[in-house]
Amino acid sequence: MTQTPLWLRDIESRSAGKQVLLVEGSKDVTLLGYFLTYHAPGWELRFVIEPAGGKQHVVSGVCVHRQDWIGVIDLDEWNPDDLERALARSPRLLRLPRFCIESYFCHPTEIWAALPSTQRTRVGNDPQVLAKPIMEALPDWVAHGAMWRVLRKLYHTARLPAQLERAPITDEVQIRTILQTWHDQLSPDLVLEQYHAELDAAKNLTQDEQLIAYVHGKKFYNQVVVQILDRLFGGKGADDWLQRLRDGNLHPSQDLTILLDQILHLTS
Repeated sequence: MTQTPLWLRDIESRSAGKQVLLVEGSKDVTLLGYFLTYHAPGWELRFVIEPAGGKQHVVSGVCVHRQDWIGVIDLDEWNPDDLERALARSPRLLRLPRFCIESYFCHPTEIWAALPSTQRTRVGNDPQVLAKPIMEALPDWVAHGAMWRVLRKLYHTARLPAQLERAPITDEVQIRTILQTWHDQLSPDLVLEQYHAELDAAKNLTQDEQLIAYVHGKKFYNQVVVQILDRLFGGKGADDWLQRLRDGNLHPSQDLTILLDQILHLTS
């Protein structure tokens, strides 16, 4: 019988018998909770949202330890193949439709709709004042997304050779063969070939698709969106804008609404 880990026992204690929605971190708790409240006020009477402390904990929590709970994971850190394998383990394990929760604070049209009229007036009620610099930054971040996917795959396939860690190998010919295979996987030419293939795939997407699913939302939000919002409207950084946009009633997009309805169905 699998022993229940301490982090999960702590959540069981805090939940006081309520249904649990496991998410990766505290930011996911805050932002997903906001969108749930916007979409379905009173949800907290039925279930609680708890941070598991990482994607793997969400997966093991729902698929191994508490199969009556629900989990939501996003794409960052894992490549799409690893993600699909995880999702296949349980129908109660769900995927955020965008790259990460911060991706819902990156689309200029959605941001513009949540800005108060006083701030829109400051830039002549012209949404392009916000959209243009955000979208001008997109190509570089699509390239970053392509490299990110390649590096995520390499992280799992080309990490230090497991064969040399599992058990003693003293045959130096065999050791050299293992190390050569590992070295070949890290070849700059091979990495660049994979990068170009990923970049070509990304370029076949629309700009909206790139921004929603391909760009690393957390990094893009912090390094691009927040800087532009601060410059245009005098904000105070990433957390300030997350709060301002929630105060401005940033509503759940259609793709997120579908996920929220899945969560509500599974907790009914």
